[in-house]
Amino acid sequence: MKRIGIFYTAWTEGLRRLAETAKKMEVEVDFVYYGDLKAVMDKGQTRIEYGGKDLGECGLFYFRAVGDKNEWLPLLLDYAREREIPVVDGYLSGLGGAMRKKKLMEAWVLKKEGVAYPKTAGLSSRRNLIEELKGWKLPVVVKSVSGRHGIGTYLVRKMEELELVLKGKEGGYLIQEYMPNDGDYRIFLVGGKVVGAFKRLEKETERVTLSSSVGKSEVLEKLPPEVENLAREAALALGVEIAGIDLVIDQRDGQARIVEVNQAPEFEVMERRTGKDIAGEILEYLLEKCKE
Repeated sequence: MKRIGIFYTAWTEGLRRLAETAKKMEVEVDFVYYGDLKAVMDKGQTRIEYGGKDLGECGLFYFRAVGDKNEWLPLLLDYAREREIPVVDGYLSGLGGAMRKKKLMEAWVLKKEGVAYPKTAGLSSRRNLIEELKGWKLPVVVKSVSGRHGIGTYLVRKMEELELVLKGKEGGYLIQEYMPNDGDYRIFLVGGKVVGAFKRLEKETERVTLSSSVGKSEVLEKLPPEVENLAREAALALGVEIAGIDLVIDQRDGQARIVEVNQAPEFEVMERRTGKDIAGEILEYLLEKCKE
């Protein structure tokens, strides 16, 4: 079995778990830090090396993170195409090296594909955000387009709270209608299969900042069919093979709607709350992709 190359920008608890689990499973994995890559172009030959090893000998590339290393991404994707190396997530190859989908693109694709998703507007500046909010009924959810995993997501109940949301921040924003609910579902998908899920029970009634990891939760061995189907539909629409899906049942009409799709998600909270071996599930999936 060829080794797996996992690309990252910063060492995380999730990577530590993958390394620990790979050792137990006796799976050969190269954890590739972008800053240590080397491109060799000599005598008509080209190759990308890491630690003196040719990455062309890998059986799969898994991009745990892309970050601001976009100069390397198109090169790595081209290298994978030349050597017929599978890539996870596969949609990256179709983007020609573009960065991992941001919130605005995510919202756009989900809406275009008809996935149940709240009313949303994308704005490029705080001035436009403030002006747009004048036409919305509060409360609303405001998201920084560059935020991930609940960071940069805020519940705004009155215009005065915008000062806290906008303080020290620049860039684009999303406004979304607030969906009243009795708790949000957190679902981890690997290759379209649900490998872990819980429902966070605490309502967001007091905090301005919405967090992806706090509150009481209920482990779910079986999901409501409409919730599971919607999670799969969202991941498929975005082409995300390893995904963390957040969704709610909107109390206004009883319909399940997507809150967010996390790509290359961290999973330590999911493992801790559910007792599931998410790292093992990811590695099993990557091994199967190597064999295809």
